[in-house]
Amino acid sequence: MSPEVSPGPAGERFVIVYGPELALYSFGPDHPLQADRYVLTLALLTSLGWLDAPGIEFEAPRFATLSELLAVHSYPYIQAVQQGQAIARGERTPADLSFYGLGTSDDPLFANMHDAAALYTGATIQGMKALLEDRAVHAWSPAGGQHHAHTAEASGFCIYNDPAAAIAVALKAGRRVAYVDFDAHHGDGVQAAFYEDPRVLTVSIHESGRYLFPGTGEVTEVGKGEGRGACLNIPLPPFAGDEAIMHAFDRVIEPAVRAWAPDLLLTQTGVDAHHADPLTHLAATVRLYPKLAARLHDLAHESCSGRWLIIGGGGYDPWDVTPRAWTAFIGTLLGRPVNDVRLPEDWLRASRAAGGDPPPVLLEDRCPDHPPAGDKDLGPVLDEIERTALAELLARARG
Repeated sequence: MSPEVSPGPAGERFVIVYGPELALYSFGPDHPLQADRYVLTLALLTSLGWLDAPGIEFEAPRFATLSELLAVHSYPYIQAVQQGQAIARGERTPADLSFYGLGTSDDPLFANMHDAAALYTGATIQGMKALLEDRAVHAWSPAGGQHHAHTAEASGFCIYNDPAAAIAVALKAGRRVAYVDFDAHHGDGVQAAFYEDPRVLTVSIHESGRYLFPGTGEVTEVGKGEGRGACLNIPLPPFAGDEAIMHAFDRVIEPAVRAWAPDLLLTQTGVDAHHADPLTHLAATVRLYPKLAARLHDLAHESCSGRWLIIGGGGYDPWDVTPRAWTAFIGTLLGRPVNDVRLPEDWLRASRAAGGDPPPVLLEDRCPDHPPAGDKDLGPVLDEIERTALAELLARARG
């Protein structure tokens, strides 16, 4: 890292790309994906005073340019998204856009569809450029993480694929990237974008596609052509829990990233692995996320001089679990002690007003309905990954 980067919290400069206008990405009040998940996260971090350190800088998001979107999406698809926005605004005659995954129950048309999606994509690209231009050691794009969008198709609540667009910017700058996806859903769109690219390592740890959308992410998906050996998938059995996820981190994720030796690390930090999430079947707790933050922080410094872009993702308890889990993650990164932190009364009122029912303590967790399964079902999966996909990746890195 260049000497121009000044010390910040925990000795590192940290850029947060965020603005209230990012909340315009909204499929409606009854849709599972709600902007409150990051709005309340920023509100909680602010109320706790954790964003007051001199090394933290906020940058307003900007729209992704057409050329930046074209790096990962087809022009007809972008036109379809713009058409869908115009239809939702009453400016165009209604049309069937389901060929592009638009106008479906997962991705209904809404009045700011193109603009809001271009904005969160631009925010994530801006975070990547903060690292590429040595303006920060770490960067965070809370509204990012829309990892299901494909070249010419919306999918899984995602219109534009901001992590893929940010990776494309890093590749254009000649950088080697490791992408690690912790969302409970497989990061299929990012994997597909770089499945044949030898410059990008994609790792996804997720609930097995046998039980959860999008139905992909098997151990056998290891890349293709020149990209073979640069793709890892860790499909988790239902109710895996914290211990199993951290075991997978130790046995697969950490050695893979270390061997890849990237110039930049990008992590999608969906928190829908939590046991209370209404869409998934894993059994993680809030305490998992500060553990991951600490381990990832060490890994980023070991593998790529700390250059780490953090983006959001899933989390379908947007008023309680998701903002607390992300606050614990970011607080750990900032060097804040997160144990025994009482939640501010003003934030508790805001959460309850939105529909939440949070406990009084940041890491407090009600018992899961199903106890964690632990490693008993995951062990054979990790054994297979070590024998096959990870072995191929390590051989590729050595070669």
